[in-house]
Amino acid sequence: MEVTDDQTRAKLVTWWSSIIGVCLVIIMGSIFVTRAYLVRRGYEMENWRPPHIARLETDLNAVNRDGREVSLGQLRGKIYVAGYQYTDCPAGCLGLAAVMKTLQVEFGSDPRFHLVSISVNPGADTPEKMDAWVKEKGVDSPNWWFLTGKPQEIADYMISQFKFYGTEEITDPALVASQGRFAHDQRLAIVDGDANVRGYYDVLNVQRGQIEVERLRRDLKMVLNPELKLSDLMPVNPAPDTSPVNSREP
Repeated sequence: MEVTDDQTRAKLVTWWSSIIGVCLVIIMGSIFVTRAYLVRRGYEMENWRPPHIARLETDLNAVNRDGREVSLGQLRGKIYVAGYQYTDCPAGCLGLAAVMKTLQVEFGSDPRFHLVSISVNPGADTPEKMDAWVKEKGVDSPNWWFLTGKPQEIADYMISQFKFYGTEEITDPALVASQGRFAHDQRLAIVDGDANVRGYYDVLNVQRGQIEVERLRRDLKMVLNPELKLSDLMPVNPAPDTSPVNSREP
């Protein structure tokens, strides 16, 4: 049976119409899926909260610089920023204390806010020595604990509960003179009222230290004020960084 030109054209039209129809369905489906993704992504970003990265499952008993026996469990219901420092550190610990002091100035009037500095070298950091250091450096505040205690208990706690890495002792005399005796974790951590670690902040990082400080301030505001949304605050990064990357001295 001979196929006419009209039949051939009709078949071509039908074929191309089918192709175009399929393409339109694919395009419209892609637009719908993309729009749904963007709406969902926008909702998640707008309602983002600092994540629960770790949890302090056990308590830490220690001695504050004023000689009082205290425990981290006493801070349940408060939001605190914790750092790992020691008084003989000639470098990074002073930087950590400076950042924490700025947090004290900004958030210290909130009765829920607290600061905790835990000694890297509790064998040498007596309460009296820590108290003298605090007053010398001008970081004397009643809602800022400087804790010492049993060296092994503190070291184990910082690794197992705070998820900080172990401290390494420096033996090179030249490095000890310039950097101190210990290479230790220099991040700050936010702990919420239920003993959850809500973020780690590499505030002394050479490349991104200031961004980390601003990220810390933003997340601290959000933990202290659960009603806040990202749009209420100046953005720091396109996406919140939840990585528990370690930083240490040196």
